[in-house]
Amino acid sequence: MKLTILSDNNTLIDKYLLGEPGFSCLIEDEGKRFLLDTGYFGIFAQNAEALGLDWRGVDGVVLSHCHDDHTKGLSAFFTEGPKPRLVAHPALFRRVVSKGLVIGCPYPRAKLERYFDLCLTAEPLALTENLFYLGEIPRVFPDHQDQAQRQGENGPDKNEDDTALAYRGREGVYVITGCSHSGIGNILEQAKRVTGQSRVMGVVGGFHLRQMDARSQAIIDYLARENIPYLYPCHCTALAVKVAMGNRMHIEEVGAGTSLEWV
Repeated sequence: MKLTILSDNNTLIDKYLLGEPGFSCLIEDEGKRFLLDTGYFGIFAQNAEALGLDWRGVDGVVLSHCHDDHTKGLSAFFTEGPKPRLVAHPALFRRVVSKGLVIGCPYPRAKLERYFDLCLTAEPLALTENLFYLGEIPRVFPDHQDQAQRQGENGPDKNEDDTALAYRGREGVYVITGCSHSGIGNILEQAKRVTGQSRVMGVVGGFHLRQMDARSQAIIDYLARENIPYLYPCHCTALAVKVAMGNRMHIEEVGAGTSLEWV
């Protein structure tokens, strides 16, 4: 399986690509290609083209959650032609407000149905023999959940749609996450259940840890116990948290253009 980061807050030296406060990556496995998230401004498409990667002919788009820094870039697909499959949680279209701003998916269901074949499911789903959409994440570690006070239609938003992808490798499971609002520990435990693997070999994506606090410390402790060989925190993971992680375990720098291959 090959993964290429197409959109991230960070850009890398000598890779002349665009960055944004969003996330998107292209995953290639068993002859199929999937986008996980589409960022905010749609720069994933420009970066893909700069890297010589075909994003238009993907077999599917998977959304990690509804927030617009992961979904607004869907507009790049608003052209007539074959409809790629769009896999997401049924709560994709709920209203979410943060600090007075509406930050949920900016497109109504009818708009997306025009350009995509929608597959809305809270259940895990096999995308290839070894690549899985994890579905709704059980909160086995309540203290790992994102504690930000966003508002939904009927009270505090619960981030019930937050999910990730998992790849079943030869030596264990690899996880690709967007923001981990449901808690990275909860996501990793779900990945183990879905893939049948007990060993986590790698994690790449946003951990939504914005500062060093009790929640961040609990998650760092969990990750250290898991002894994960390959950690790539990016997007919504603060520098202070990365430094604290790096003091306990090995982490790698990530940015637009980062390419990883897992077996």
